[in-house]
Amino acid sequence: MKLEPADWQTLLPVFRETFKIWSPGLSRRDYLEYQLKQANHPWARRNLRHLTLKRKGKIVSSMKFSTIELQARGLSYKLAGIGAVYTQIDCRHMGYASELMEAAVELAESENYQGMILFSDIDCEFYARFGFEEIGAADLLIHLPFIKGKPAFPSHISCEDDCGANLNNGAAKNDSAKNGSISLTLDGKSFELHHEQFLPEHLDFTARHYMQWLSRQPYGIVRDRNYFSYKLMREMFLHSHSRLAWPALNITKVSTNGMPGGYAITESAGGVLRILEIVAPQEFREPIWAGLLVRSLKEKLMRIRAWEGLANDFAPSFNLKQLINKCGLDEILPSGFKGQLNYYDRSWGRGMILPFEDKLAELHLTAPCPLVELDHL
Repeated sequence: MKLEPADWQTLLPVFRETFKIWSPGLSRRDYLEYQLKQANHPWARRNLRHLTLKRKGKIVSSMKFSTIELQARGLSYKLAGIGAVYTQIDCRHMGYASELMEAAVELAESENYQGMILFSDIDCEFYARFGFEEIGAADLLIHLPFIKGKPAFPSHISCEDDCGANLNNGAAKNDSAKNGSISLTLDGKSFELHHEQFLPEHLDFTARHYMQWLSRQPYGIVRDRNYFSYKLMREMFLHSHSRLAWPALNITKVSTNGMPGGYAITESAGGVLRILEIVAPQEFREPIWAGLLVRSLKEKLMRIRAWEGLANDFAPSFNLKQLINKCGLDEILPSGFKGQLNYYDRSWGRGMILPFEDKLAELHLTAPCPLVELDHL
């Protein structure tokens, strides 16, 4: 059998099965529309293929095969991104997934890709058989103390009235994220942070700041405006259609004296603030973290979660305590709170890479891994 490209219509038998395991709270009709919207997006039309193996005209195994650009040490590399590897239920345990992966590796090499990347939601041992190596597999978790009543922040930290509003957009589908602003002072410099729902109007801003930030990283995935648009389209569809109270993405933009410095993308649900990424030079990253801490305490959230790459902001001690003291939050936090960062193995989205060139061979050794949650294919 050989790999064959497939369009949305051809993949309907696959979607009928994957709906049962991968539908994030969507109805069957919405799930099919979700797949169609992805396939028709401008980024996908240029960079995404669905590949299948067929037996007697019937699809037995399938995957997404995308073109991803990786930047490392100032050089760009074309990688093949692998996702949604699936074998039909009545074709399991016949080696089709392995045959599919072997064919995909051969295809990538024949089309002059310089490596392959994937994010495994299953045991990584399967992909390790084909030469893939893990590139970061930890989550970081910060437990926040409960503060009775309204937090009495120091005088150099102020929030607008709507800052404390519930930003868990999953609570009501027709309720967009409440806007809010936080003003704070660090090291004698004033910063403004404004947070709101991440919308298409923010795409130019995020793409521009992301590329500036990427130039200072050991490596990372290159994202243009279309790439961000593709990611945002998926999240907005899930937020508006999922029955699982899927949270909307929020963006927090930081500035000083009117000069923008970067952003954070977050989502809030179930008492947890999940930080998908922080994109800013060092002088703006501390204010972003401080603002996110203030917001979390104001909303009485219980935890902050993120992928391990964001822990790099607290090297070498990997502790929030210094920042907490610097911005004066120690005045309102319990004396025993140490700002400890806890780590645990990520149960999904474990990045893996298969390098075809020696220059990429040691990327998996970079720690913490600079890939962030929005990179998940």
